[in-house]
Amino acid sequence: MGKRCLTLVLALLQVLSLSACTGRPDTTTPLSGIGEGKGGPSPQSAPFDAAYWTAVRHESYNPSFDRTEVSTMPTEKWWADLYLNEDGTALFREVLGFGYASYLINAEWWLGADNALRLTGEDTDGESVTMDGRIEKEGSVMLETPYGNRFYFEPAERPASGGELCMADLEGTWRMSAGEVEGDEFSPEEMHMASLLNIERWWSDDEGGYNLHADYYNARLLDTDAPEYKTEKNLLTEKLDEPLMYGFPNELWSARLYAEESDTEFRVSLTDRNTLYLQQYDAPAACTAIYTREESLMPEALTQTMADEPDDALMFYWRDPPAEVAKPLAALPVTVLENSGENRLLLIGRWYETDIQFCTGSAEQNADGTLGEWITDTVLYEGTLRIDEPQWFSLSIPEKSARLCLFMKRPWDESWFTWPVTDQDPFFVSGHTFLTET
Repeated sequence: MGKRCLTLVLALLQVLSLSACTGRPDTTTPLSGIGEGKGGPSPQSAPFDAAYWTAVRHESYNPSFDRTEVSTMPTEKWWADLYLNEDGTALFREVLGFGYASYLINAEWWLGADNALRLTGEDTDGESVTMDGRIEKEGSVMLETPYGNRFYFEPAERPASGGELCMADLEGTWRMSAGEVEGDEFSPEEMHMASLLNIERWWSDDEGGYNLHADYYNARLLDTDAPEYKTEKNLLTEKLDEPLMYGFPNELWSARLYAEESDTEFRVSLTDRNTLYLQQYDAPAACTAIYTREESLMPEALTQTMADEPDDALMFYWRDPPAEVAKPLAALPVTVLENSGENRLLLIGRWYETDIQFCTGSAEQNADGTLGEWITDTVLYEGTLRIDEPQWFSLSIPEKSARLCLFMKRPWDESWFTWPVTDQDPFFVSGHTFLTET
Protein backbone atom coordinates (compact mmCIF):
# COMPACT_ATOMS: atom_id res chain seq x y z
CA MET A 1 0.00 0.00 0.00
CA GLY A 2 2.83 2.41 0.92
CA LYS A 3 4.65 1.64 -2.32
CA ARG A 4 1.48 2.37 -4.38
CA CYS A 5 0.97 5.71 -2.59
CA LEU A 6 4.60 6.65 -3.23
CA THR A 7 4.12 5.82 -6.93
CA LEU A 8 1.01 8.02 -7.09
CA VAL A 9 2.80 10.91 -5.39
CA LEU A 10 5.77 10.70 -7.75
CA ALA A 11 3.46 10.59 -10.76
CA LEU A 12 1.42 13.48 -9.38
CA LEU A 13 4.54 15.62 -9.09
CA GLN A 14 4.94 15.26 -12.83
CA VAL A 15 1.36 16.50 -13.31
CA LEU A 16 2.18 19.55 -11.20
CA SER A 17 4.90 20.53 -13.65
CA LEU A 18 2.30 20.63 -16.43
CA SER A 19 -0.44 21.07 -15.05
CA ALA A 20 -15.41 37.70 -44.20
CA CYS A 21 -18.57 38.65 -44.48
CA THR A 22 -19.88 41.19 -47.01
CA GLY A 23 -23.39 42.66 -47.16
CA ARG A 24 -26.06 41.71 -49.64
CA PRO A 25 -29.68 42.78 -50.09
CA ASP A 26 -32.11 41.03 -47.75
CA THR A 27 -33.93 38.49 -49.89
CA THR A 28 -35.20 36.26 -47.12
CA THR A 29 -38.93 36.13 -46.58
CA PRO A 30 -39.91 35.81 -42.90
CA LEU A 31 -41.11 32.33 -42.06
CA SER A 32 -44.64 32.50 -40.74
CA GLY A 33 -45.50 30.10 -37.96
CA ILE A 34 -41.86 29.32 -37.07
CA GLY A 35 -40.75 30.16 -33.58
CA GLU A 36 -43.95 32.07 -32.80
CA GLY A 37 -45.51 31.99 -29.38
CA LYS A 38 -43.86 31.06 -26.10
CA GLY A 39 -40.83 28.93 -26.87
CA GLY A 40 -41.99 28.30 -30.44
CA PRO A 41 -43.34 25.00 -31.75
CA SER A 42 -41.56 21.76 -31.01
CA PRO A 43 -38.91 20.75 -33.58
CA GLN A 44 -40.42 18.51 -36.22
CA SER A 45 -38.96 15.24 -37.36
CA ALA A 46 -36.93 15.88 -40.46
CA PRO A 47 -38.42 14.48 -43.69
CA PHE A 48 -34.95 13.47 -44.85
CA ASP A 49 -32.50 10.75 -44.00
CA ALA A 50 -29.65 12.96 -42.77
CA ALA A 51 -28.46 14.78 -39.66
CA TYR A 52 -25.15 16.23 -40.87
CA TRP A 53 -24.19 18.33 -43.89
CA THR A 54 -21.00 19.87 -45.27
CA ALA A 55 -20.89 23.10 -47.28
CA VAL A 56 -20.14 22.75 -50.99
CA ARG A 57 -20.86 26.30 -52.17
CA HIS A 58 -20.83 29.84 -50.76
CA GLU A 59 -22.51 32.93 -52.20
CA SER A 60 -21.82 36.51 -51.12
CA TYR A 61 -22.92 39.83 -52.59
CA ASN A 62 -20.13 42.22 -53.58
CA PRO A 63 -21.55 45.78 -53.53
CA SER A 64 -18.41 47.22 -55.19
CA PHE A 65 -19.22 45.33 -58.40
CA ASP A 66 -22.97 44.83 -57.76
CA ARG A 67 -22.69 41.09 -58.23
CA THR A 68 -23.01 37.82 -56.36
CA GLU A 69 -19.73 35.96 -56.01
CA VAL A 70 -19.75 32.17 -55.80
CA SER A 71 -17.04 30.08 -54.12
CA THR A 72 -16.60 26.34 -54.10
CA MET A 73 -16.17 24.68 -50.71
CA PRO A 74 -14.40 23.23 -48.88
CA THR A 75 -10.88 24.50 -49.49
CA GLU A 76 -7.70 23.59 -47.66
CA LYS A 77 -8.30 26.31 -45.05
CA TRP A 78 -12.03 27.06 -45.30
CA TRP A 79 -14.93 24.76 -44.49
CA ALA A 80 -18.39 24.79 -42.94
CA ASP A 81 -20.80 22.17 -41.65
CA LEU A 82 -24.25 21.82 -40.11
CA TYR A 83 -25.75 19.50 -37.49
CA LEU A 84 -29.54 19.12 -37.06
CA ASN A 85 -30.06 16.70 -34.18
CA GLU A 86 -33.19 14.70 -33.43
CA ASP A 87 -33.58 16.39 -30.03
CA GLY A 88 -34.02 19.77 -31.74
CA THR A 89 -30.51 21.08 -31.09
CA ALA A 90 -28.34 22.40 -33.91
CA LEU A 91 -24.78 23.45 -34.64
CA PHE A 92 -23.51 25.59 -37.54
CA ARG A 93 -19.78 26.24 -38.01
CA GLU A 94 -17.71 28.20 -40.53
CA VAL A 95 -13.98 27.70 -39.96
CA LEU A 96 -11.10 29.60 -41.54
CA GLY A 97 -7.75 28.09 -40.64
CA PHE A 98 -7.88 27.15 -36.95
CA GLY A 99 -10.45 29.82 -36.02
CA TYR A 100 -14.16 30.44 -36.40
CA ALA A 101 -15.21 32.88 -39.12
CA SER A 102 -18.80 32.46 -37.85
CA TYR A 103 -20.79 29.92 -35.92
CA LEU A 104 -24.05 29.24 -34.14
CA ILE A 105 -23.92 27.30 -30.87
CA ASN A 106 -26.49 26.49 -28.18
CA ALA A 107 -28.84 26.49 -31.13
CA GLU A 108 -32.25 24.97 -31.91
CA TRP A 109 -33.89 24.29 -35.27
CA TRP A 110 -37.48 24.27 -36.58
CA LEU A 111 -39.14 23.34 -39.82
CA GLY A 112 -41.96 25.41 -41.27
CA ALA A 113 -44.13 25.12 -44.34
CA ASP A 114 -42.43 23.88 -47.52
CA ASN A 115 -39.44 22.72 -45.47
CA ALA A 116 -38.47 26.26 -44.51
CA LEU A 117 -35.69 26.00 -41.93
CA ARG A 118 -34.91 28.31 -39.01
CA LEU A 119 -32.00 28.18 -36.58
CA THR A 120 -31.73 30.28 -33.43
CA GLY A 121 -28.68 30.35 -31.18
CA GLU A 122 -25.64 32.34 -30.12
CA ASP A 123 -22.79 33.74 -32.20
CA THR A 124 -19.11 34.12 -31.29
CA ASP A 125 -19.92 37.12 -29.06
CA GLY A 126 -22.77 35.38 -27.24
CA GLU A 127 -25.40 37.46 -29.06
CA SER A 128 -28.71 35.88 -30.09
CA VAL A 129 -28.81 35.15 -33.81
CA THR A 130 -31.43 33.76 -36.20
CA MET A 131 -30.57 32.09 -39.50
CA ASP A 132 -33.16 31.12 -42.10
CA GLY A 133 -32.98 28.70 -44.99
CA ARG A 134 -34.68 25.72 -46.55
CA ILE A 135 -34.31 22.00 -47.06
CA GLU A 136 -34.53 20.89 -50.68
CA LYS A 137 -36.35 17.72 -51.80
CA GLU A 138 -33.09 15.95 -52.59
CA GLY A 139 -31.87 16.58 -49.00
CA SER A 140 -29.52 19.51 -49.61
CA VAL A 141 -29.75 22.59 -47.38
CA MET A 142 -29.46 26.33 -48.01
CA LEU A 143 -28.72 28.54 -45.00
CA GLU A 144 -28.42 32.33 -44.99
CA THR A 145 -26.38 34.24 -42.42
CA PRO A 146 -27.56 37.52 -40.86
CA TYR A 147 -25.14 39.28 -43.24
CA GLY A 148 -26.88 37.87 -46.31
CA ASN A 149 -24.23 35.31 -47.23
CA ARG A 150 -25.54 31.90 -48.27
CA PHE A 151 -24.14 28.43 -47.67
CA TYR A 152 -25.28 25.42 -49.66
CA PHE A 153 -24.83 22.06 -47.93
CA GLU A 154 -24.90 18.46 -49.07
CA PRO A 155 -25.62 15.45 -46.81
CA ALA A 156 -22.50 13.71 -45.49
CA GLU A 157 -21.59 10.95 -43.07
CA ARG A 158 -21.79 12.21 -39.52
CA PRO A 159 -18.34 12.33 -37.87
CA ALA A 160 -17.45 10.00 -35.03
CA SER A 161 -17.21 11.08 -31.38
CA GLY A 162 -15.35 14.36 -31.19
CA GLY A 163 -16.58 15.57 -34.57
CA GLU A 164 -18.78 18.20 -32.92
CA LEU A 165 -15.54 19.83 -31.75
CA CYS A 166 -12.66 21.27 -33.77
CA MET A 167 -9.42 23.17 -33.28
CA ALA A 168 -11.31 26.49 -33.22
CA ASP A 169 -12.95 25.40 -29.95
CA LEU A 170 -9.55 25.53 -28.22
CA GLU A 171 -9.58 29.33 -28.25
CA GLY A 172 -10.14 30.83 -24.81
CA THR A 173 -8.87 30.83 -21.24
CA TRP A 174 -8.58 27.52 -19.40
CA ARG A 175 -8.05 27.02 -15.66
CA MET A 176 -6.78 23.76 -14.20
CA SER A 177 -9.57 22.15 -12.18
CA ALA A 178 -8.09 18.71 -11.44
CA GLY A 179 -5.07 16.48 -11.83
CA GLU A 180 -5.55 12.84 -12.74
CA VAL A 181 -3.07 10.07 -11.95
CA GLU A 182 -3.91 6.43 -12.70
CA GLY A 183 -7.62 7.20 -12.42
CA ASP A 184 -7.36 9.17 -9.15
CA GLU A 185 -8.22 12.89 -9.25
CA PHE A 186 -6.65 15.62 -7.13
CA SER A 187 -7.64 19.28 -6.89
CA PRO A 188 -5.01 21.97 -7.49
CA GLU A 189 -5.88 23.59 -4.17
CA GLU A 190 -4.98 20.54 -2.07
CA MET A 191 -1.66 20.35 -3.92
CA HIS A 192 -1.01 24.12 -3.46
CA MET A 193 -0.72 24.79 -7.15
CA ALA A 194 -2.46 26.62 -10.00
CA SER A 195 -2.29 26.53 -13.78
CA LEU A 196 -3.73 28.57 -16.64
CA LEU A 197 -3.73 28.03 -20.38
CA ASN A 198 -4.63 31.01 -22.56
CA ILE A 199 -5.16 30.28 -26.27
CA GLU A 200 -5.64 33.19 -28.66
CA ARG A 201 -6.64 33.37 -32.33
CA TRP A 202 -4.29 35.31 -34.61
CA TRP A 203 -4.86 36.11 -38.28
CA SER A 204 -2.15 35.10 -40.75
CA ASP A 205 -2.03 36.76 -44.19
CA ASP A 206 0.57 34.25 -45.32
CA GLU A 207 -1.66 31.27 -44.58
CA GLY A 208 -4.98 32.92 -45.39
CA GLY A 209 -6.60 31.89 -42.13
CA TYR A 210 -6.39 31.97 -38.35
CA ASN A 211 -3.64 30.43 -36.24
CA LEU A 212 -3.83 29.59 -32.55
CA HIS A 213 -1.10 30.63 -30.12
CA ALA A 214 -1.00 29.48 -26.50
CA ASP A 215 0.46 30.87 -23.27
CA TYR A 216 0.95 28.31 -20.49
CA TYR A 217 1.30 29.28 -16.81
CA ASN A 218 1.98 26.95 -13.89
CA ALA A 219 2.73 27.66 -10.23
CA ARG A 220 3.47 25.19 -7.43
CA LEU A 221 4.48 25.43 -3.77
CA LEU A 222 2.03 28.29 -3.38
CA ASP A 223 1.89 27.61 0.36
CA THR A 224 5.56 28.62 0.73
CA ASP A 225 7.49 31.89 0.58
CA ALA A 226 9.20 30.76 -2.63
CA PRO A 227 6.65 29.42 -5.15
CA GLU A 228 7.99 27.88 -8.33
CA TYR A 229 6.69 29.18 -11.65
CA LYS A 230 6.82 27.79 -15.16
CA THR A 231 5.73 29.95 -18.08
CA GLU A 232 5.71 29.16 -21.80
CA LYS A 233 4.71 31.99 -24.15
CA ASN A 234 3.61 31.93 -27.80
CA LEU A 235 3.35 28.18 -28.18
CA LEU A 236 2.36 27.16 -31.71
CA THR A 237 -0.42 24.68 -32.45
CA GLU A 238 -0.66 21.70 -34.77
CA LYS A 239 -3.64 19.42 -35.31
CA LEU A 240 -3.07 15.69 -34.87
CA ASP A 241 -5.48 13.22 -36.44
CA GLU A 242 -5.35 10.88 -33.45
CA PRO A 243 -6.90 10.79 -29.97
CA LEU A 244 -5.04 12.14 -26.96
CA MET A 245 -4.81 8.65 -25.51
CA TYR A 246 -6.41 5.23 -25.84
CA GLY A 247 -10.11 5.24 -24.91
CA PHE A 248 -10.36 9.05 -24.92
CA PRO A 249 -13.93 10.28 -25.72
CA ASN A 250 -12.70 12.52 -28.53
CA GLU A 251 -11.70 9.82 -31.00
CA LEU A 252 -10.90 12.03 -33.98
CA TRP A 253 -8.24 14.57 -33.05
CA SER A 254 -5.94 16.14 -30.54
CA ALA A 255 -3.49 19.05 -30.79
CA ARG A 256 0.17 19.62 -30.22
CA LEU A 257 1.34 22.82 -28.46
CA TYR A 258 5.03 23.41 -29.02
CA ALA A 259 7.83 25.97 -29.05
CA GLU A 260 9.99 26.27 -32.16
CA GLU A 261 13.22 26.98 -30.29
CA SER A 262 12.95 24.49 -27.42
CA ASP A 263 11.83 20.96 -26.58
CA THR A 264 8.69 22.21 -24.80
CA GLU A 265 5.67 20.28 -26.01
CA PHE A 266 2.17 19.59 -24.71
CA ARG A 267 -0.69 17.53 -26.11
CA VAL A 268 -4.28 18.70 -25.57
CA SER A 269 -7.78 17.63 -26.52
CA LEU A 270 -11.41 18.44 -25.68
CA THR A 271 -14.18 16.22 -24.37
CA ASP A 272 -16.69 19.09 -24.75
CA ARG A 273 -16.46 22.82 -25.42
CA ASN A 274 -15.71 23.55 -21.76
CA THR A 275 -13.38 20.70 -20.75
CA LEU A 276 -9.77 20.36 -21.89
CA TYR A 277 -7.24 17.65 -21.10
CA LEU A 278 -3.51 18.38 -21.17
CA GLN A 279 -0.47 16.11 -21.05
CA GLN A 280 3.18 16.99 -21.15
CA TYR A 281 4.82 15.24 -24.08
CA ASP A 282 7.45 13.38 -22.05
CA ALA A 283 5.20 12.65 -19.05
CA PRO A 284 3.57 9.24 -18.45
CA ALA A 285 0.22 8.81 -20.20
CA ALA A 286 -1.41 8.32 -16.79
CA CYS A 287 -0.54 11.90 -15.73
CA THR A 288 -3.16 14.33 -17.01
CA ALA A 289 -4.22 17.85 -16.10
CA ILE A 290 -7.89 18.74 -16.59
CA TYR A 291 -8.88 22.34 -17.39
CA THR A 292 -12.23 24.15 -17.41
CA ARG A 293 -13.10 27.08 -19.68
CA GLU A 294 -13.19 30.53 -18.06
CA GLU A 295 -14.97 33.68 -19.26
CA SER A 296 -11.61 35.48 -19.59
CA LEU A 297 -8.12 35.53 -18.18
CA MET A 298 -9.10 38.26 -15.71
CA PRO A 299 -11.58 37.48 -12.90
CA GLU A 300 -14.94 39.24 -12.81
CA ALA A 301 -14.04 41.42 -9.80
CA LEU A 302 -11.07 42.79 -11.72
CA THR A 303 -13.07 43.36 -14.91
CA GLN A 304 -15.72 45.33 -13.01
CA THR A 305 -13.09 47.49 -11.34
CA MET A 306 -11.58 48.41 -14.69
CA ALA A 307 -14.93 49.20 -16.31
CA ASP A 308 -14.71 53.00 -15.97
CA GLU A 309 -11.14 53.62 -17.05
CA PRO A 310 -10.08 56.96 -18.56
CA ASP A 311 -9.36 57.13 -22.28
CA ASP A 312 -5.72 58.06 -21.68
CA ALA A 313 -4.93 55.11 -19.40
CA LEU A 314 -1.46 53.67 -19.96
CA MET A 315 -1.98 50.82 -17.53
CA PHE A 316 -3.99 49.63 -14.57
CA TYR A 317 -2.18 49.50 -11.20
CA TRP A 318 -3.51 47.66 -8.13
CA ARG A 319 -1.57 47.38 -4.91
CA ASP A 320 -2.22 44.22 -2.84
CA PRO A 321 -5.51 43.27 -4.52
CA PRO A 322 -7.98 41.11 -2.55
CA ALA A 323 -8.19 37.33 -2.77
CA GLU A 324 -11.03 37.36 -5.32
CA VAL A 325 -8.61 39.08 -7.71
CA ALA A 326 -5.29 37.54 -6.65
CA LYS A 327 -6.29 33.89 -6.35
CA PRO A 328 -7.54 33.40 -9.95
CA LEU A 329 -4.23 34.90 -11.16
CA ALA A 330 -2.03 32.84 -8.85
CA ALA A 331 -0.58 30.84 -11.75
CA LEU A 332 1.04 33.95 -13.25
CA PRO A 333 4.72 34.42 -12.32
CA VAL A 334 5.78 37.09 -9.82
CA THR A 335 8.80 39.25 -10.69
CA VAL A 336 10.74 39.87 -7.48
CA LEU A 337 11.97 43.47 -7.41
CA GLU A 338 13.06 43.34 -3.76
CA ASN A 339 13.78 40.26 -1.67
CA SER A 340 11.20 39.57 1.05
CA GLY A 341 8.88 42.13 -0.50
CA GLU A 342 5.80 42.72 1.63
CA ASN A 343 3.62 44.15 -1.14
CA ARG A 344 2.42 42.99 -4.53
CA LEU A 345 1.65 45.18 -7.49
CA LEU A 346 -0.67 44.00 -10.25
CA LEU A 347 -0.10 45.82 -13.54
CA ILE A 348 -2.34 45.37 -16.59
CA GLY A 349 -1.77 46.82 -20.05
CA ARG A 350 -4.61 48.94 -21.45
CA TRP A 351 -5.48 49.86 -25.05
CA TYR A 352 -1.94 49.65 -26.45
CA GLU A 353 1.25 47.82 -25.65
CA THR A 354 3.16 49.71 -22.96
CA ASP A 355 6.90 49.59 -22.28
CA ILE A 356 7.74 49.56 -18.56
CA GLN A 357 10.83 49.77 -16.37
CA PHE A 358 11.40 49.53 -12.63
CA CYS A 359 14.48 51.55 -11.63
CA THR A 360 16.30 52.13 -8.35
CA GLY A 361 17.44 55.65 -7.49
CA SER A 362 16.12 58.75 -5.82
CA ALA A 363 13.69 61.56 -6.52
CA GLU A 364 14.48 65.23 -6.81
CA GLN A 365 11.46 67.11 -5.50
CA ASN A 366 10.14 70.52 -6.44
CA ALA A 367 9.35 73.13 -3.81
CA ASP A 368 5.68 72.10 -3.80
CA GLY A 369 6.58 68.47 -3.06
CA THR A 370 5.98 67.17 -6.57
CA LEU A 371 8.54 65.08 -8.43
CA GLY A 372 11.05 67.11 -10.35
CA GLU A 373 13.22 64.33 -11.75
CA TRP A 374 14.06 60.74 -10.93
CA ILE A 375 17.78 59.98 -10.76
CA THR A 376 18.22 56.35 -11.86
CA ASP A 377 20.92 54.09 -10.45
CA THR A 378 19.95 50.66 -11.82
CA VAL A 379 17.26 49.28 -14.09
CA LEU A 380 15.89 46.25 -12.21
CA TYR A 381 13.31 45.23 -14.78
CA GLU A 382 12.29 46.20 -18.29
CA GLY A 383 9.61 44.66 -20.44
CA THR A 384 6.31 45.22 -22.24
CA LEU A 385 2.72 44.98 -21.06
CA ARG A 386 0.44 43.68 -23.79
CA ILE A 387 -3.19 44.73 -24.02
CA ASP A 388 -5.16 43.15 -21.15
CA GLU A 389 -2.05 41.31 -19.96
CA PRO A 390 -1.69 41.11 -16.14
CA GLN A 391 1.76 40.96 -14.55
CA TRP A 392 2.78 40.60 -10.89
CA PHE A 393 5.65 42.37 -9.10
CA SER A 394 6.71 42.05 -5.47
CA LEU A 395 8.48 44.72 -3.37
CA SER A 396 8.10 46.63 -0.14
CA ILE A 397 6.44 50.01 -0.57
CA PRO A 398 8.10 52.62 1.73
CA GLU A 399 6.10 55.16 3.70
CA LYS A 400 8.31 58.06 2.66
CA SER A 401 11.12 58.34 0.12
CA ALA A 402 10.73 56.02 -2.85
CA ARG A 403 13.50 53.52 -3.55
CA LEU A 404 11.99 52.39 -6.85
CA CYS A 405 10.29 54.22 -9.70
CA LEU A 406 7.99 52.82 -12.36
CA PHE A 407 8.71 54.18 -15.85
CA MET A 408 6.12 53.70 -18.60
CA LYS A 409 5.52 54.79 -22.20
CA ARG A 410 4.08 53.71 -25.51
CA PRO A 411 6.63 52.12 -27.84
CA TRP A 412 6.51 55.12 -30.20
CA ASP A 413 6.97 57.76 -27.46
CA GLU A 414 10.40 59.19 -26.70
CA SER A 415 9.86 60.33 -23.09
CA TRP A 416 8.83 58.21 -20.13
CA PHE A 417 6.09 58.90 -17.59
CA THR A 418 7.26 58.22 -14.04
CA TRP A 419 5.54 56.96 -10.91
CA PRO A 420 7.68 56.71 -7.72
CA VAL A 421 6.54 53.68 -5.74
CA THR A 422 5.84 55.18 -2.31
CA ASP A 423 3.15 55.92 0.25
CA GLN A 424 4.26 59.55 0.25
CA ASP A 425 2.00 62.19 -1.26
CA PRO A 426 1.37 62.91 -4.07
CA PHE A 427 2.22 59.38 -5.25
CA PHE A 428 0.37 57.47 -2.52
CA VAL A 429 -1.83 54.67 -3.86
CA SER A 430 -4.04 53.02 -1.26
CA GLY A 431 -5.76 50.53 -3.56
CA HIS A 432 -6.13 50.56 -7.31
CA THR A 433 -5.87 53.25 -9.96
CA PHE A 434 -5.14 53.94 -13.60
CA LEU A 435 -1.77 55.39 -14.45
CA THR A 436 -2.33 57.83 -17.30
CA GLU A 437 -0.47 60.29 -19.46
CA THR A 438 -1.53 63.22 -17.29
